[in-house]
Amino acid sequence: MNEHSLKPVFRCIEDCETQEWDHPLRGQVKWWELINGDITSTTGITMGIAEVPVGSLPPKRGHTHNAEEVYYFLSGIGRVYVDGVETDVKSGTSVWIPANAEHFCHNTGTEPLKLLFVFARDKFSDVHYCFPGEVESKS
Repeated sequence: MNEHSLKPVFRCIEDCETQEWDHPLRGQVKWWELINGDITSTTGITMGIAEVPVGSLPPKRGHTHNAEEVYYFLSGIGRVYVDGVETDVKSGTSVWIPANAEHFCHNTGTEPLKLLFVFARDKFSDVHYCFPGEVESKS
């Protein structure tokens, strides 16, 4: 695909299928893939919105993947864990997460914790997830 042949893409959450984890080892989160070369004619960036519900329990371990990730928090308050470092977050906070760093978000507030996530990958399927807690539980 030639970069000059690409057209702008406009999408809303309502245009997206809801994805979800609700698992004791992965945590509880819903997300919507807004920009994703698997389903949109886009390149270079994968972006979506994620929501961690009120009252959800944090997973015992986070997840890793082979891509750097950026979070930008849109609403709510919570805590982000990255390789053993925990930081409080709120609307307006951004977090850069290195590739292969174990991480997760936890909602500590009274409203859903919503964030924008971005990967420098053409497609969401190019981001390969690993769940260390799941590997440990099989041992």
